[in-house]
Amino acid sequence: MSRRYRVIHEATEMTADTGGDGVVVVDGRRFHVAETSTGQYRVTGDDGASMLVAVAGPPHETWTTAAGRARACVVDAAPKRAATGRAAASDMTAPMPATVVKVAVAIGERVAAGAPVVVLEAMKMELTVRAARDGVVRAIGCAVGDLVKPGVRLVEIDA
Repeated sequence: MSRRYRVIHEATEMTADTGGDGVVVVDGRRFHVAETSTGQYRVTGDDGASMLVAVAGPPHETWTTAAGRARACVVDAAPKRAATGRAAASDMTAPMPATVVKVAVAIGERVAAGAPVVVLEAMKMELTVRAARDGVVRAIGCAVGDLVKPGVRLVEIDA
């Protein structure tokens, strides 16, 4: 069964089409994807170049790591439903076990979509959790030094 996803990373929006055969087409470029272990995949381009990619977190705040770089993105498989879920648009969560190294916002502060709200450290890499949308910080559920678990709500933003 093939599916189409909209992937948003910072200001870049891409379309990814998946099929049951392990082929993913991202904006016209073909990749072969094979799961190597839970949450880890070998991604090989048509040119033969490959890399290991780790994926964690919920669709509204998915984290990927590849070649030593961590990135946050939004994966939207159902654009019409995504806007209706409050958590999908306003709650930022930890994608994996991590330590909070910086809280970049305060309650009542207005933030723009994509602005850093919390910086985490996991596996000797820093992961920046960014605002999912424009709004006002309603709550902060962590502090510097906290060890947070996956799915833990770090920041809530209201419109």
